[in-house]
Amino acid sequence: MKRLSDMSARLRARLTDHFELFLTAVGVFLTVRLVFSDLPPGQQGLAHAFLIWLQGFLIWTVHRHATLRRQAMIEQMRLMLQDRVNNQLTVMLGMAEIRHRDMTTDGREDLEIATAAARTVAHELETLSIQSLRSWERRHPNLLR
Repeated sequence: MKRLSDMSARLRARLTDHFELFLTAVGVFLTVRLVFSDLPPGQQGLAHAFLIWLQGFLIWTVHRHATLRRQAMIEQMRLMLQDRVNNQLTVMLGMAEIRHRDMTTDGREDLEIATAAARTVAHELETLSIQSLRSWERRHPNLLR
């Protein structure tokens, strides 16, 4: 039973990796089969209309699949970046706290500014998404050249 579930998981993974190719092959196969079928002209026209609808549905499905994969990839990248940056911020704040004991008033204000900046970076990482990326692109179009 476990072997069957492992094979099913591998098949699903392969299908996910090549989803667009699979759907395109299905559409092409159905089109070729329709061309070589012996349907009366009226039914063949109806079958063509169905295939046009099917191709539109396949295109939408492929686009939706690509969008979901892109969102999942951005989420994974956000989590990785958040983990790495938070580790470095923790080290920086830990060192600042150690130095805080012997600081002057100006040094303490600098520490509070650094702490606020670290919190801002952490918040930006938590809210990173496709929408925030597009918003950033609109605000900074000259940086994308």
